[in-house]
Amino acid sequence: MDIEPFKVIHYPLKSDLLERVVCPPYDKFTNEQIESFRNQDPHNYVWAILGESLQDHNYYSEAAKRLRAWVAEGVLLQEDSPKVLVYRQTYKSPLTGEEKTRTGFYALLKLPDPGDNAVLPHERTFSEHKADRLKLYSEVRGTPEAIFVLYSDPKGELGEMFNDLSPDVTFPDFHGHENDVALVSDPKIMEAIKRIVSPQKLLIADGHHRYETGQNYQAQCKAANPDAEGPQPYDYILVYFAALEDPGVEILPTHRMVKGVSEEEIEKFLKHAGDFFDIEESDEDVSAESIHDKAIEIHQDESDAEVMGFVTRDKIYTLKLRDKEKLQSLLSPDVEDSIRDLPVVWLHRIFFDQLLGVTLEEGAPDRIAYVRTGSEIQAGLSRLGYDVAFILRGTHPDEVKTAAQAGVRMPQKSTDFYPKILSGLAAYLHP
Repeated sequence: MDIEPFKVIHYPLKSDLLERVVCPPYDKFTNEQIESFRNQDPHNYVWAILGESLQDHNYYSEAAKRLRAWVAEGVLLQEDSPKVLVYRQTYKSPLTGEEKTRTGFYALLKLPDPGDNAVLPHERTFSEHKADRLKLYSEVRGTPEAIFVLYSDPKGELGEMFNDLSPDVTFPDFHGHENDVALVSDPKIMEAIKRIVSPQKLLIADGHHRYETGQNYQAQCKAANPDAEGPQPYDYILVYFAALEDPGVEILPTHRMVKGVSEEEIEKFLKHAGDFFDIEESDEDVSAESIHDKAIEIHQDESDAEVMGFVTRDKIYTLKLRDKEKLQSLLSPDVEDSIRDLPVVWLHRIFFDQLLGVTLEEGAPDRIAYVRTGSEIQAGLSRLGYDVAFILRGTHPDEVKTAAQAGVRMPQKSTDFYPKILSGLAAYLHP
């Protein structure tokens, strides 16, 4: 893999400024949040990546002009020489409250040739999202937001080098996380990146649509420039790299709530589940706190048997797997070996399809909600018309890697890498 430093485009490295102008990735906004970040600062990065609302699809040329003007006016600065941007996020896990730190770096990645599986996805993508991003990339002529990929560094060699760096700036963000940024041109770090990361296949953690948009933009530019020779600016995209083994790489569980499940179907489900699981009914009331505690218990469970949670409006159950072979016999042959051990696959392909009669192709968006917190589950069951909820553990990074290496896409919302990388820390624009 060709990984290169670049002339980073960034805001001035001032804490009070960065706190006001960075924002979440484009796909993590509600309309209300767009308005809030726009009002926060006239140079907030949301102005460069989204329109006035999620329904505004005519902002692309305006955003591109704004981004280029910010560079010309000095709102955004461009480094005179190629560098990488090292980025450290210190945060508290929303699930356990444990303080963690994740360190990575921004650099350019030369897009692999079509058919070269050097960058591995694990999620399905949707054409409408890619079409939206392609319009923006075409107007901006570059990569306004990075994708997030994982590489392997079991010895932590790069992490040790990054930890020896003094940050150029430290600032809090809108989540209360602490962010450290350092611009680096040290030849030893550049050499280590190329030696450790370049030979590897990379795993997309977040930004599948942005990655495929980069590929589509490259193809569009190549078609428009058939006589171009050698590497071109559009052959590269902006990437944030983090080590798979970094203890700060956290994947939060995403739980499921389901509507339209009768009391009779709940009883039938518990009876069938008892064929594969030992089922324990909790004495706790169904509250946000008790559901949260159960989620932590399941997420941190280290026993050999998989554990899941099942919540109705008045009861919380723990399902501990007793007969995996019997359960997996219900999976259809088209379920690939690399994901047959994942609870999220059992949930989608056995519990939903076979035991509850919920098929993802037939109205599932109206019946299934994806949530993260105990309070969301409690509200869904008590006030929003949901009948049951399933509590899952988070997918392990190694499980994502195994699926991706096998060329398998995981079920929707199987991974939620946390925290997201901030938009506005770095941009890559073509000359």
